[in-house]
Amino acid sequence: MIQEILESNQFIMLVALLLIISIVVTKFSTRLGVPSLVLFIAVGMIVGSDGLGLLYFDNPEVAQLVGVFALIVILFEGGMQTKWNDIRSVIGPSVTLATVGVVLTTAIVAVAAKFFLGITWLEALLVGSIIGSTDAAAVFAVLKGKNIRGKLEATLEAESGTNDPMAVFLTIAFIQLLTVSDLNLWGMIGSFFWQMGAGLVVGAGVGYLASYSLNRINLDSSGLYPLFALGFAFL
Repeated sequence: MIQEILESNQFIMLVALLLIISIVVTKFSTRLGVPSLVLFIAVGMIVGSDGLGLLYFDNPEVAQLVGVFALIVILFEGGMQTKWNDIRSVIGPSVTLATVGVVLTTAIVAVAAKFFLGITWLEALLVGSIIGSTDAAAVFAVLKGKNIRGKLEATLEAESGTNDPMAVFLTIAFIQLLTVSDLNLWGMIGSFFWQMGAGLVVGAGVGYLASYSLNRINLDSSGLYPLFALGFAFL
């Protein structure tokens, strides 16, 4: 029991040090001309099992869970800094890039994967769907502090924050095409549009409720407001 407590304390200390180091090194991102996200990844690679070996991690389920939570926070933070008046004028181009653009990118990458890797077309399309969408964290990190304004910045932010559903749908579709023999493709397409529509309605409703609550609730401590907002983000 004592050994487990000591190990947990060491783990917490290591995570705390990693957070401090990662945030400090981002101060050099502007001087180096690279996104701060790259420096975060570099720190993780250095202390990981393929680097200094200070932290060994081999649990894809936990990694996926942490990644989902991190993506929620990133999208929420990006949405908080994006004005609706800027997004409203670029909804059309953003949706086109997030849907048709992802499909075209998937097809282009699939052609390259087919001829350079020598895999089947379905496997090539799976590779294309996995890397066919832009990453919201990378886009927000690259745009932050850059002299990109107006519709271009709003379009890039909106596209990077809304292309995940199409990428996830294509990835799941090609995985099932590779693994399931009697796949109901039309049922999958119908489920995609249903989830997109329901997600849009629920997301808009929760967003309105969050805005209404944050502007009217009077909490005893100012430090509770970020936690209150984060609760709506995870919801």
